[in-house]
Amino acid sequence: MTILLTPAEKLVLSVIEARRQQRDEARDSPSEIVSDALWRFLSEVEEMSRGEIEALLPKAEPKKGSKSKVRTISRKKGA
Repeated sequence: MTILLTPAEKLVLSVIEARRQQRDEARDSPSEIVSDALWRFLSEVEEMSRGEIEALLPKAEPKKGSKSKVRTISRKKGA
């Protein structure tokens, strides 16, 4: 998933990140900040609990013997 932000939105995200770092909060990455904002929006504006949202997700069965695969993609020269 790709999310595009305006310069003003990038600034807001940077301000929130800096303030969380000053307060020594654990959730200070841009992804965590956006995630926190989405959950807060759902709970306060849409009046849905986290449990209600998670109940909509299909139950995932654990895969047996599967290992996560990490792959590094190198940049092409001149890109």
